[in-house]
Amino acid sequence: MRFFFYGTLLEGSVNSVARDLHALLEPVGPERVAGMLYAIPDPEGWFPALIPGEGKAHGMVYSAHAHFSPADLARIDAYEDYDPAHPARSLYLRREVLLTCGGLAQAYVWNKPLPEGAQHIAGGDFRRWLATGGLPQFTGLRDT
Repeated sequence: MRFFFYGTLLEGSVNSVARDLHALLEPVGPERVAGMLYAIPDPEGWFPALIPGEGKAHGMVYSAHAHFSPADLARIDAYEDYDPAHPARSLYLRREVLLTCGGLAQAYVWNKPLPEGAQHIAGGDFRRWLATGGLPQFTGLRDT
């Protein structure tokens, strides 16, 4: 299984889910997917939302190690507020996306209307957007 992460699950992120997750993944390399990125404000910091549309979202592809389990996937799904049994209620949906290199990977795609205060990330690079604005990255679990 391969994943495309573009925000708070990238290696080096400041939350415990990302830190634990990367012991189970191997980085493949930087990549892009079609879509637009938005930054969502939260009291715990900003997090990104990938939505279909014109443009490219920048991120990294990771490959799961052989010992990556269904429980590990369920933990990521829970972090992203994705419930496979109730997708309509989920904040994100885990979907297969086409990478610009032509391969496929799982990514979490925004599933709700954008909230007030959401900001379009014109360059499609969430980490660069945070750094340029001196803004904090989301650090905990969302209360949704």
